[in-house]
Amino acid sequence: MAPASQPPVIGIDVGGTKVAAALVERGQAHHAVQHTTPLDSSESVVAGIEAAAREVIAQSGAQPQAVGLGVPSQIDFATGTVLGSMNIPLQGVALGDELATRLGIPVFVDNDANVAALAEAQVVDGGPATHLVMYTLGTGVGGGLIIDGHIYRGATGLGAELGHAVIQYDGPQCQGNCPNRGCLETMCSGTALERDALELAERNPGSALAKAVANGRIEGKDVVAAAEDGDPDALGLFDRLGMLFGVGLAGAINTFEPQHIVVGGGLSRASHLFLDRAAAEARARALPALVERVRISLAKAGADAGVVGAGLLALHELETGNGDTAGGTATERLG
Repeated sequence: MAPASQPPVIGIDVGGTKVAAALVERGQAHHAVQHTTPLDSSESVVAGIEAAAREVIAQSGAQPQAVGLGVPSQIDFATGTVLGSMNIPLQGVALGDELATRLGIPVFVDNDANVAALAEAQVVDGGPATHLVMYTLGTGVGGGLIIDGHIYRGATGLGAELGHAVIQYDGPQCQGNCPNRGCLETMCSGTALERDALELAERNPGSALAKAVANGRIEGKDVVAAAEDGDPDALGLFDRLGMLFGVGLAGAINTFEPQHIVVGGGLSRASHLFLDRAAAEARARALPALVERVRISLAKAGADAGVVGAGLLALHELETGNGDTAGGTATERLG
């Protein structure tokens, strides 16, 4: 674990609906604040992040040495520039430099799934883990990798897009600007579950799922409720989702040989309906010598994972001597 004496840092988690920030000390979030993400312009998003950081500073009375920032976007980690952003208007923004100028301290920017993986690696049983794969199942499917004690980002920081590993070559067209078909994101996300549930409801107009359709759509919570009530159609959807997710997990096990695979995100709240099926499928498909060494479990860091992971990112970059830049190096070591 991290040493007892640490410089104060702020962790900020930016999502499509909220900006959460806190002072991060010894793996815990303190003086936390949360606001709705302003989405009308890039300037408003940057201003909202700055405001959250300043609110934490005012509440805590601390003089933070750096800020870590997790964003659901593709990030050039070395410069802190957003290269691609689907749901938040930040594409092309030099976010690290801009916030560092406004706040007067280094700001390190990374993908939100990467920083969440960093937090989870600290809290798994027997942690910190040196080899971990994290999946976040929600509107899409995100992922983060810890390899040999480091966040792995690829050559320039854009790698580890685990949600875009293909598990069905002729599956549905993927979401957003992904040109592929049959990615984990388009097969195993909350969006995929709702799509498949609506298609099934339309084929079975007298079913429980059909009764849950409103305004031409069905929400994931209604699919969960139907499955928990024993509806065979809904149970079948979760069984299929679990099987497909397990195919993806087997690929990750064979490729990375992790000690841990952790599963988080909003859809993980329904893990009792699919995670056992996914684990069984993964164990049936992965190489035996690899799969017997991996533990598949739910994420444990909770709602603060993004904020805590962002703070750990800032702390580790300071410890590796990157406090004089807004970007940083391509990796950092787990404490």
